Amino acid sequence: MSTAPPLLEDGRIRAINPRTFEVLDSFAIDPVDTLPLALARCRDAQTVWAAQPIKQRMAAVAQVLGRVVERADHLANVVRQDHGKSTTEAYFSEVLGVAEVVRTHLKYDRRWLKSSTVSLDPLSYPGKRARVEWLPRGLIGLITPWNYPLALPMRTIVPALIAGNGVLFKPSEHTVLCGHEISALFEGLLPDGLFQLLVGDGELGAALSASGQLDAIVFTGSVATGRRVAAAAASNLVPVSLELGGKDAAIVCADADLERAAAGIAWGAFHNSGQNCAAIERLYVEDVVYDEFLTRLVTETKALRTRGDGDLCEVGPLCNQNQFDVVMHQLDDALARGGRTLCGGQPNGEGWGIEPTIVVDAPNDALLWTEETFGPLLPVARVHSVYEAIDACNASPFGLSASVWGRDTGRAEALARSCNVGMAMVNNHSFMGSVPNSPWVGTNDSGYGVTGSELAMKFLARPQLVVVDRSKVREIWWYPLNETALAMVRTVVQSLAAPLGRRLKLSLRLLGLLAKRWG
Repeated sequence: MSTAPPLLEDGRIRAINPRTFEVLDSFAIDPVDTLPLALARCRDAQTVWAAQPIKQRMAAVAQVLGRVVERADHLANVVRQDHGKSTTEAYFSEVLGVAEVVRTHLKYDRRWLKSSTVSLDPLSYPGKRARVEWLPRGLIGLITPWNYPLALPMRTIVPALIAGNGVLFKPSEHTVLCGHEISALFEGLLPDGLFQLLVGDGELGAALSASGQLDAIVFTGSVATGRRVAAAAASNLVPVSLELGGKDAAIVCADADLERAAAGIAWGAFHNSGQNCAAIERLYVEDVVYDEFLTRLVTETKALRTRGDGDLCEVGPLCNQNQFDVVMHQLDDALARGGRTLCGGQPNGEGWGIEPTIVVDAPNDALLWTEETFGPLLPVARVHSVYEAIDACNASPFGLSASVWGRDTGRAEALARSCNVGMAMVNNHSFMGSVPNSPWVGTNDSGYGVTGSELAMKFLARPQLVVVDRSKVREIWWYPLNETALAMVRTVVQSLAAPLGRRLKLSLRLLGLLAKRWG
C-alpha cells in the first residue's frame, strides 16, 4: 500500500481521496482565538432569525431541497472522493438521506413545535389559562464524524435552523470537503453568520465544547471524546446530546429465513465498509443452523466488490489511516488468539481498503468482540439458544441497536425487546437511520442523545410556560393566612382521593369557605 500524504500541514487540512490518496483540496484551519468572534456573529444573526415567523424560516430552508436535487450527481461524487464510498452508496445513504431530511422536517416541524395547552381546574384556578411554547435554544454547537459526512450533519442542521437557532458546525477534519458542500447548500438563504462552518481538528472541537456562549451541543463520535465534550459543557451548564456509537449484535434464530438473513446481515455488517455506529459487529447464530447459515453468509460476502468501478462497488476503502490501523489491529489480535477468517482478512491494495472479513473462533474477550470496530470485520459465534445470545448481547457496555432474525415474528419481537438497546429490530438492521421522523437513540455507552423525530426537535428547542390570569380576586393562598385558609387547603387535599359523592360535598364546602376567606 502506498503512503498517504499527511492530513495536516502548514496550518491547513488536506482533503485526501481514501481510494487513491490524491490530495483533492486543502483548507485553512480556523484559529481557536477566532471562535469568540464567530459566536458573536452567530448570536447577532440568530436574534434576527428567531424573530421571523416559522413559516418564513421554513421557506428559506425549503430551497435547500431543490439545490440537493439539482446538485445530486455532484454531491455523490464529492462524497465518493472525500469519504471513499461508491457513487451508488453515496446516493442511497447521503444524497437521498439529505433530501429526505429536508422534506420530512418541512412536513412535520410546524406540528412538532406547536404550543400545547396546560389543563387547569377552573375551580382551583379561576380565570387562568396556560400553555407551553417551544422557543429556539439559541446557538447550537454541532460536532460530527466522518462516516456520513453529508446526511448526519443535516439531521441536526435542518431542524435546528427551522426551530430558530444558529448553528456552528465543525465537521471531521477527514471530510472537510463535504462540510463545504453543506455550507454551499445554504449559501444566500440565511442571515449572514447564522450558519457557520468551522474548519479544524480536535483542538477546535474542544474549544467549541468548552465555550460558555453555546446554548446546546450535539456531538456524534467516540465514547472517549464524548465524555470530554460532556465534561467541558457541564462546567458551563450547557446541555449536550451525545450519540457515541455501538457494538451492535445480530441474532439468527433456528427458524430464520436463512437466505434473506444472510443477505441482510451482509449488508448490515459491511454497508459503508462497516463505518456505521449501528453496523452489525457481533453475530450470534443458533447451533442447529450455524453451519448452513455461515455457508450462505460467506457466499454473500465473497460476492461483494471492493475494487474497480467506484460507482458500483459495494465495500469501499476506510476513510482514513487511523481507522485502517485500528481495524487491522483488531483483526491481528483475533487471529493471534485462535480466530480464523472464513473470507477476507487482507487489505485489498486500493488505498485504505480492507476485504470484508468473517472471523470465527475468536475468544469472547478479543478486541473484535469488545471494542467498536468501524470497519468490515464480523466475528461470529455459535450459541446453543437465543437466550444465550441475548445474554451476550446485553453483556456489552454499548446499547445502540440489535436485530433478531426469525420467521416467528412475534417471538422474535419479544426477544428483540429484551435487548438492552435504544433500537430493537426484527428481520432487518440499521436502516431506520434513513427515516428522519424516527428517533435514532442509544443507551449506556452509546450515549443519551436522540437524532431524528420530534424527540430530537424537543432538544433543539426549549419549553416556555406562558400563564395568563384574568381573575379579579385575591388567590386563596395569598397572605394573610388564617383559619379559613387552613380549612380550605384541608378541604382541597381531602377531595383529591374522595369518591364522587363526597367530592361534590367538599366542593360545596370549598365554595362556602371561599366566601369567608376574604369576607
